[in-house]
Amino acid sequence: MAQRQALRAPRLVAVRPLASAAGAAPTAPSRPSWDIRLLYDGECPLCLREVDFLRSKNAANKVVFVDIAAADYNPAENAGISFERAMETIHGVTWEGRVLTGVEVFRAVYEAVGLGWVYAITKIPVVLTIANKIYDVWASNRTQLTGREALSVIVERRRLEEAGKASCRTPQAAGVPQQCDV
Repeated sequence: MAQRQALRAPRLVAVRPLASAAGAAPTAPSRPSWDIRLLYDGECPLCLREVDFLRSKNAANKVVFVDIAAADYNPAENAGISFERAMETIHGVTWEGRVLTGVEVFRAVYEAVGLGWVYAITKIPVVLTIANKIYDVWASNRTQLTGREALSVIVERRRLEEAGKASCRTPQAAGVPQQCDV
């Protein structure tokens, strides 16, 4: 006589996450304490004035300031934004990883330090468009307007420095202007 085999439904089992070395269950990454990373040109005198002002209003540390002109600037830590791209226009990176540019960066940073009313009018699309066009003219000429070399020269010099083909960040002798060939 043939035996009948009963079919059983698979048994459902609850699974708990493994405990960490400290004995606590692992947790999802928490939201950082900051809202936005502001990428700024630390060699731009006007940019530095605004950054100093914003730092004075940043009591809650909602803004992280990142100097793109620093020798240790790392695009990988800043949403992959290269030095060249960051020099073309202002950038901000939200804690969620969203990249902002232009006037939208200023609005987000001013909101983060409690001064959102300053840029609130740029929430109106036509005003934002006009403000961005004006900012774009400033951004493309800011290095020369603040007494520095053309943006293209600064970017090329940085590219050569990173490739080990030029070094213009060495101290200069007293009274001797620093020369760098690009």
